[in-house]
Amino acid sequence: MKLNIAYVTVLVAAIMIPSAFADTVSTDIDSVSYDIEYTGNNVVLKSATADLDFISLIFETEVTGSEGDVSITLQRDFFDAKIGYSDDDFFILSDGDEIEFEETKDDTSRTLSFSLSTGTEEIEIIGTILANNSFLIEQEQQAENSAAQAQADADAAAQAQADADAKNAEEEKLEKLMNSCGDGTVFENGECVLSNMEKNAKNVNHGSLIYSVVIGLMIGITITLILWGIGKKSHKSLSDDGS
Repeated sequence: MKLNIAYVTVLVAAIMIPSAFADTVSTDIDSVSYDIEYTGNNVVLKSATADLDFISLIFETEVTGSEGDVSITLQRDFFDAKIGYSDDDFFILSDGDEIEFEETKDDTSRTLSFSLSTGTEEIEIIGTILANNSFLIEQEQQAENSAAQAQADADAAAQAQADADAKNAEEEKLEKLMNSCGDGTVFENGECVLSNMEKNAKNVNHGSLIYSVVIGLMIGITITLILWGIGKKSHKSLSDDGS
């Protein structure tokens, strides 16, 4: 009789005391499998899916009683919530609604503990770093890339302006040098030189020119003397006939 009473007591206690158990659930990210440890009390995590766009883990859940409790341990090198080098808070959604939780943590892991009501089908834990993926790091990288590109564009624009200024200065210098050349000279190879016309004029044989002028003058004088002699002779003949 005493044995039966003891058996019934143990059976009732087993029924009344919720069962708690430790287990793991796995998720694959970039062909790498990660095991996530959890302890469930009337809660089973049936599957886990990583959402790299929102840096979150989504768990398919089953609550076997009217209410259940679960503690999920997240290794920091796998899933964490940080801003810079400081810890940030995780966010936990139960079927889309934010719920409260308790946390214990150390240098290597963070454990999140919370309760779920019956009928809960999904929980989502949102952090900032998941399997080395982080929108904060991506934003910082994009900001750095944008700043680097902006600096490169500014440097290129400054260099282009400097080249344009140097070209304009050189053109102005050349124009001044060209305008400084006197009559009969042209700007060539960085200096003023005689034009082709002046060069040809310089190359004329002045001796031949003078000789030609002298010959012309002598011929002119000779013709003038001849004409004067003829005129004088004709005048004399007319005078003799008149007398």
